[in-house]
Amino acid sequence: MADNPTLDNGSLADIPISGDDVGGFIVQRVKLVDGTDGSAAEIQGTAANGLEVDVTRIAAGQKIQLTDGTSDATVRNLAANDALNVAIVDGSGAQVTSFGGSGGTSSTDNSAFTAGTTAETPMAGFYQVTPSAVTDGRSAAIGIDDQRRVKVNVDASTLDVAHDAADSGNPVKIGGRAISAVPIAVAANDRTNANFDTIMGRQLVTHIDPAMFVTKQVEATSTQTGSMVWDPGAGKKIAITGYQIGTGGTTAGLVTLWFGDTADTTFTQGTDQVLFRGSLTPSATSTPGVISNLTSPVFCNTADRELHLTTSAAITIYVTVYGYEF
Repeated sequence: MADNPTLDNGSLADIPISGDDVGGFIVQRVKLVDGTDGSAAEIQGTAANGLEVDVTRIAAGQKIQLTDGTSDATVRNLAANDALNVAIVDGSGAQVTSFGGSGGTSSTDNSAFTAGTTAETPMAGFYQVTPSAVTDGRSAAIGIDDQRRVKVNVDASTLDVAHDAADSGNPVKIGGRAISAVPIAVAANDRTNANFDTIMGRQLVTHIDPAMFVTKQVEATSTQTGSMVWDPGAGKKIAITGYQIGTGGTTAGLVTLWFGDTADTTFTQGTDQVLFRGSLTPSATSTPGVISNLTSPVFCNTADRELHLTTSAAITIYVTVYGYEF
């Protein structure tokens, strides 16, 4: 069947109609109009006679108006990539900026945003070359730089001051933890805390807080067989950071400082963990000794093991050790 057939009106003149053949049936084409009772205005796509959609869930009498993104004119034809703005208008065409209940604000033009006013809702981030001041109690936008990064100012001193450049204001503080015990080990590539000492809040660049430092000292004039120099706390290991060994008298002997269990008093060469082992030969004119300040601590391999002293003879000996428990 052909498009646009003629309507047979009997004895009167035939009336042509606009229609489309769809599967053998004529679908009549009609024109949209708008208006109050007794009037009909054609929908022409102009600001005066545009097609408005009444969304009753918004509020009675409020409508959705589409604009072309450059003016308040009703959209006719949009070119590719043109902006399309949606605004809510009341029955007279005025834009709605607040709603019943808790209220709210809206803006169709981000460039018109003014910091510190209540005319627009603050956005997630807003860039201004020279940010303006805001009034106490007013909402304000989050400041960003021209690369969309959050801009942070602290007491007139920014975070991005160049190295060796003049600065002012108070320093920006970083978070950290003051510790007085060795923290628990962490896994590789994990994020960790910055640790500080408890004396002055200084960042730790050594193994321990100064309050954790331990000193042990023993003296002997008789033969020693696994005597205890340092007994750590339950479940703790000993870390040695340095030691001093002095002698007196004229008796020579082999001196060994080693780690062993509480009941273990016999040093076993090649098995027990050794801190120091060497012969000292004092005389009437010479009293040899040893001073060791370790660049890296010697850690006992097993928790609860003590530091023991063994001598091969009744050498007069003075032992001082430094370190901490962990």
